[in-house]
Amino acid sequence: MRFAGKRDRFIFYVWLAVLFPFGGISGLIYWQESDFTPLYLLGTVWFILGLLFFIIIRSTHYTLVDNDTLVCQSMYFFKKTIPIQSIRKFEPANGFYAGLKMSTSWKCLILHYNTYDELLISPENEELFVAEVERRKTLINP
Repeated sequence: MRFAGKRDRFIFYVWLAVLFPFGGISGLIYWQESDFTPLYLLGTVWFILGLLFFIIIRSTHYTLVDNDTLVCQSMYFFKKTIPIQSIRKFEPANGFYAGLKMSTSWKCLILHYNTYDELLISPENEELFVAEVERRKTLINP
């Protein structure tokens, strides 16, 4: 069973927050140099950053495989495989988080697994995702 990543405007706001300093620096460079070359470079970096955010948003998903494994994947090549029996609990994230993130929205879940490991995730339908993980956990450990 595959769950897509939740999408909200958080990454769009981050992208815009990068635009304002880039725009200010670009305006300052043009005002001092009267040269468009640095503007093209900064605009290209901002555009590539937007493409990167788009790829992250479109490629993040969470897959329950073979009733005993959760695979969290982002950008087609970042993968985290977690055995379902090692999952301890889910809790809502409240504010900034310093750790491994495979989340595409501001409101997300902290997945606690193993003894001290945590992963920030944001499945599109959180309630269904948590219920399915808990159901599969009970199938493994009746």
